[in-house]
Amino acid sequence: MQIIGLILLIATSWYIFKLTSNFLDDQTKRELDENYELFKKQFKDLKNRFSKDNLKLIWEKYKEERKTSTTKDD
Repeated sequence: MQIIGLILLIATSWYIFKLTSNFLDDQTKRELDENYELFKKQFKDLKNRFSKDNLKLIWEKYKEERKTSTTKDD
């Protein structure tokens, strides 16, 4: 249900943007394009942070630290 809601939100936002884009001046269109490109870049970075490889690496580091802290406590 949440995915459907997200898809509907994106679709309606895109549709409203297309409807209002005829009424925007050039500077506003340029700023929207720049912000959209920045959003795509940040989203790609976020997606890379939570990739399988990074999560696996973090999990291995956690297990190593846990093992080290357990042996120090004994």
